[in-house]
Amino acid sequence: MARVFQVIFSVIICFLTCFSGIARDARKERVKPKGIFLNDSVEVGKPVYFSLSLRHSADSEIFFPDSTFDFSPFELVSQRTFVSSTDNRGTLDSAVYHLISFDVSKVQKLRLPVFVFQKKDCTAVFTAPDSVFLIKSNNIDLRKKPILKEETQLVALSREFNFSMLIGSVALIIGVVGSIYWVFGRDIYKQWQLLKLQRRHLEYVRSFNRLMRSAREKNNIKDAEKAIIIWKNYLERLEKKPFATYTTREIIDNMPDDALADALKNMDSIVYGQGRSANMETYLEVLKTGATRLYRAKRKFVLDSPVV
Repeated sequence: MARVFQVIFSVIICFLTCFSGIARDARKERVKPKGIFLNDSVEVGKPVYFSLSLRHSADSEIFFPDSTFDFSPFELVSQRTFVSSTDNRGTLDSAVYHLISFDVSKVQKLRLPVFVFQKKDCTAVFTAPDSVFLIKSNNIDLRKKPILKEETQLVALSREFNFSMLIGSVALIIGVVGSIYWVFGRDIYKQWQLLKLQRRHLEYVRSFNRLMRSAREKNNIKDAEKAIIIWKNYLERLEKKPFATYTTREIIDNMPDDALADALKNMDSIVYGQGRSANMETYLEVLKTGATRLYRAKRKFVLDSPVV
């Protein structure tokens, strides 16, 4: 009887062992990743995408291949992984690989593993191979001799403004002008001031001589009066003082000169008294000489000034 029980117990143990192996094989069969190309064809050097996904139990831990894995005959450009999604069927993990190929084989296959973490090591479970077909639209058949085609038609090129040259030219001009001003700026400014003084003085002398000549030849008091007005306006611009509104006394105070004071008084008598005088030209010459003296003093002041 004991022998019978021993046989029955052995059969039960064997049955349980076989059932456990079958269940383990079933679980392994369930952990089967899926990998497919998202493109039907590929061109040399053009992108192709491969999708890898796996549905597994929520308590298992898996790893997808990364840049250290050999994707031959493809090369990995980038990888995009997605957030895990869990439902009553289990947890779904997925990733999409951006690949390129420089292989010229007509059919190119790829299968990728998913690494399942176990207590002691990781088990690599591969997908079924998937394939893409090569399109030769961008391939060059080196066996054929290339034929050169003549192209004699001229192509109009659009004009583009060279801003770099403009900026460089402006910077060069500013640099040259700045350097010249730094070295010769004071002298240049002095010469400009002297040129303006000379131009105004020549204009004044020309107008004054014309009126003085007319007053002498025609004995015209009105021209003598106009000559005095031009003389006062010139002094006002030269000395930056309101000589045009000054009285004779105020002019004498600002220009202390006995001959000038005598000439001004006599000219007042001629203009306001409407009297004739043979010395009118002499008085006007005295006024002209006084203005010329002030002009020369102004020139000397500009030349001697360290900073204008």
